[in-house]
Amino acid sequence: MIALGRAVLATLFLLAIWLDPTQPAQALLYYFLISYMIFAIALTIVTWRNWWLDTRLAVPAHLVDMLMFTEIVFSTNGYTSPFFLVFMLPLLSAAIRWGWRETALTAVTLIMLYFAAGFLVAHQESFELQRFIVRSAHLGILSAILIWFGVHQRITRLFLRLDDLASGASDGDPVVEVVEIALAAAGASSGLLVLRARGEKGFRGKQVDRASIEEVVIDRPLVLEGSLGQPFLFDLRKDRALTCDSGRNFGFAVASKLLDRKLAAELGLTEGLASPVSTGTTEGWLVLNRIPDLSSDFIDLGRELGVAAGAVIARSALMAAIEESAAVRTRLTLARDVHDGIVQFIAGATFRVEAIARAARGGADVDKDLADLKGLLVEEQRDLRGFVTALRRDRELKLEESLDELRALAARLGLQWSVKCSVRSNGKQAPIPIRLQLDLEQLLREAVANAVRHGGASKVEVNLAVDGDQLRFDVRDNGSGFAALNGDSPVEPWSLRERVDRAKGSLLLVSRKGRTDISISLPLSGASA
Repeated sequence: MIALGRAVLATLFLLAIWLDPTQPAQALLYYFLISYMIFAIALTIVTWRNWWLDTRLAVPAHLVDMLMFTEIVFSTNGYTSPFFLVFMLPLLSAAIRWGWRETALTAVTLIMLYFAAGFLVAHQESFELQRFIVRSAHLGILSAILIWFGVHQRITRLFLRLDDLASGASDGDPVVEVVEIALAAAGASSGLLVLRARGEKGFRGKQVDRASIEEVVIDRPLVLEGSLGQPFLFDLRKDRALTCDSGRNFGFAVASKLLDRKLAAELGLTEGLASPVSTGTTEGWLVLNRIPDLSSDFIDLGRELGVAAGAVIARSALMAAIEESAAVRTRLTLARDVHDGIVQFIAGATFRVEAIARAARGGADVDKDLADLKGLLVEEQRDLRGFVTALRRDRELKLEESLDELRALAARLGLQWSVKCSVRSNGKQAPIPIRLQLDLEQLLREAVANAVRHGGASKVEVNLAVDGDQLRFDVRDNGSGFAALNGDSPVEPWSLRERVDRAKGSLLLVSRKGRTDISISLPLSGASA
């Protein structure tokens, strides 16, 4: 666009000055403008699709533009003078190509040239002091605006926001996802992303084009280890490469010194963009091949794509770790439920069988006891099915439904452990999440089992109460209590404590001879519930 603007500017102003009778008819000026027009058109043609020459010739063309400005200052004067536009061309091109430092240097140089020209012609009769002062002020204002533009050009260079790329994440392969989004952003025909764990030698990744997705496994780096960790453009056919650091300083290199030519040929790479990708544990390169209208601006796109790709890969790894952690927690929860439910029931059934066996040895009739035990086994089977069903359903329970299930469980536990077990409530209503209901049932099983097996209790009373956003689950028994540790507070049952902690609740145990009180508070809402 800079080259095209230069060509149009040179052509139109040559025509305007030629048609304007007020301009001085200087043959040398016409020759200069014709030469500048030919130069501008030729430069446009040779750099139109050649990012290497475009960057290589940027500084020489910049100097020619500044020379053109100097000639315009001396040679044109009327309303058709291209004075201000020719002044703006090198300033704007510096701001677009480089940054504010180069823009400021260009502005200072042009203004000094203008002042020098003014001093050289100040003694002539045709010198207009007012025009000179006004133009000087205009040059200063234009310079300040374009220097400001150069300062903020780093912000406007953003091709792609990280949030835009990250928001497209799905449950698919994150490597393929990154390459597909990068292809869409750059318009490339194909691309690949290869990664390795830090410290390893080999790389693995995916190569994606419009028709296929292929696995890539390479035993050596595609981008040579000695290259800078910066994005770069490459053309392997002409063995050229262009680098650019964060300060917009371009560097010209040999492509074969940055890329493994043999490996690149095997992957079908010819010309494109390479950008480093890094996370806390992995490193690699994103390479886009055959990008239409490739230019030095794509280095900034590559820098953004590299950072965004690293963010997506890191987030994918984090999500995988979270899912694995959730699976571990689920396994622990199921293990705890099996322990507090099935294992405790088997322990209770064993306790009941031993009692029946003792009665049988004493000559007692145990038919009724055996029938009761069979009934308990059937009820336990029903409970186990209910447990599985509860895991599958997603609705909440009403407090009355929760109480009915707890009371039915208490009745079965009473028969199982030969203990009087009751459940009551303070009457306040609240929805009970399914996960919390399962916890309540397991807490009741564990509390009754502990009261009988460790305390020899004959009565267990449970009170369920809603207190704001908390559910109080209080258990009282008439057993001998929990043994104290080193004469201090009683030892809490680990299974109760573990389940309460997992539910983000609290537990208070008060135990003395003849009575044990356990007060548990559980959240009714939020992630824990």
